[in-house]
Amino acid sequence: MPDPYMFPNHNQWRSLFPRIAAPGLAALGLLATLGGCGDGESKSMDFAPTCPITHIPSEAADYYLYQGKQTGFKNMVARASILQLQGDCLAAGPKDLKTRIVLRFVIERGPAATTNTLTLPWFIAVLHGDRIVNKHVFHHTVSFPANLSTFEDDTKVITVDLPIPPKNVDSDYRFEIGFQLTKDQLEYNQVHLKRAAYQAY
Repeated sequence: MPDPYMFPNHNQWRSLFPRIAAPGLAALGLLATLGGCGDGESKSMDFAPTCPITHIPSEAADYYLYQGKQTGFKNMVARASILQLQGDCLAAGPKDLKTRIVLRFVIERGPAATTNTLTLPWFIAVLHGDRIVNKHVFHHTVSFPANLSTFEDDTKVITVDLPIPPKNVDSDYRFEIGFQLTKDQLEYNQVHLKRAAYQAY
C-alpha cells in the first residue's frame, strides 16, 4: 500500500469525488464523536450513518522540527503530536455522505525556536480499497503563548464528501490522517517510534 504521508498534494484530485473542503470553523465542541448523526440526515433514517474507518499511522502522528542536521534537544525548534480526532457523519443527499473532521494537537516549543509562530502541515488521504483517490495537505499555523512551552490547539473543521449512500453499513472508503512529513522526518519517526498518544473514535 502507498505511503500517503509522503505523497505530494495532487491538485487535480480536488476536482474529483470525494471532495475535501475546509470551512472557516474551529470549534471542536460543535462535533460529536465520529459516527454521530447530523441535522442533514433523512427523516426516514432511524440511525446514524456509519463513518469510514479512520487510521492515523503511528509514524505520521508526530512532527519534529530541528535546526540544522543535529537532532538533540538543544536543536529542537518544535515538536507536535496528534492528541485527538473528532468529527461526525451525516447524509448530504441520497447518494452522498458528509464527514466532518477536527484534529487536536499538543505542541511543544523547543529551545532552538526563533519565532513565535509555527506552521504544521497535515493531510487527509481518502483511500478506496488500496488506492488513494484524493488527498489534501492543510497548513495549521499556531502562535506560541508567552507563558507556556507546551499547549494544545484545534484545527479548522474539515469536510469530506463521499459519493456513497449514507447507509448504516460499512463502505470501501477509509481515511489516512497524519502529519505531512519530509523524508528525513519520516525516517526520524521510524527510528524513534513510540506509542502514539492520539485518541480516535
